[in-house]
Amino acid sequence: MGLAASQARFLGLTARKSNIEYEGQQVNQQRTALAEEVNALYNSLASLALPVAPDATQYYESNYSFSLSNTTGLDGDYLVKSYYKNADGTYYINATRTYNKTVAEGTIINSSAITSAADPDDPTKTIYSYTPEGSETTVPLTASKSSKTVIGTINETYPNSPLSTDDTLLTYTDDTTKQTYYFSLAQIQAGGNISAYTMANKSVTTSEVFEDAKVTFNSNTNRISSISVKKDDNSYYSPADVDTTRIYDSDGYDAALRDYTMSKDEYNRKVQELNARTESLQQEDKILEMRLDQIGTEQNELKTEMEAVKSVLKDNIENTFKTFA
Repeated sequence: MGLAASQARFLGLTARKSNIEYEGQQVNQQRTALAEEVNALYNSLASLALPVAPDATQYYESNYSFSLSNTTGLDGDYLVKSYYKNADGTYYINATRTYNKTVAEGTIINSSAITSAADPDDPTKTIYSYTPEGSETTVPLTASKSSKTVIGTINETYPNSPLSTDDTLLTYTDDTTKQTYYFSLAQIQAGGNISAYTMANKSVTTSEVFEDAKVTFNSNTNRISSISVKKDDNSYYSPADVDTTRIYDSDGYDAALRDYTMSKDEYNRKVQELNARTESLQQEDKILEMRLDQIGTEQNELKTEMEAVKSVLKDNIENTFKTFA
């Protein structure tokens, strides 16, 4: 091989070597980028919140209940909904109260069921009589001795249509059922439909708040053992014993278990996606690693060939200088 040909060959090999080295740098950069992406996927995997199965023991709720009697308007059965300690050591208690209460029940009757006539003993007075539905017996109506008390109950039960506290109630008692019926004299005199009221004893539940009750705790269980509420005169009623019942919230546990199952499925899906993406990147890295090995082999081959060409160039240069020496 001549000097010019050797020089051209050497320059070609040098250019090829530079390209190979540049390609190797590009491959390394790609592998670095893949490694960073794999690391990001690993961090994403590590940051996933691991679903935790619900603990059944956490779905038991302790309920406090107590009863009050011989109080002024506070008798009944109580269920404590919430409580907290005040700065002065007393307790704020929010509870529901269930107790029996007299309420009114109204029935509309036709005014024709009630008739009137002058009192034979005193023509200035009017006597009213009532014929119950389905009955052929007409019974006299008498003035109620507890009009205001009954009217108060009616007004409390039917606040949208209260009777006047000055109204007079006429009444009769069914001999068979012993049920007493009350009629408004004002309604009777006005004509039209008339309400017949009866009194019924019903169980009702209301919300009650004690802002400064005294509470005693059991030293062994740390649960409330007694509650004492304040009277109107700021003294306290005798402590009422408190019963503790533990209620299992099966619906709450079932809902939590469903949420856990959904969270676990979602967690597994994300893990599978991250693992699949990681495996794909690892396959890409293997291909790049194989290419880098090929580049290394090719570099070694180029290096060997360049050494051979350099040797030829050296010999050509020496021979040329010797010829012209």
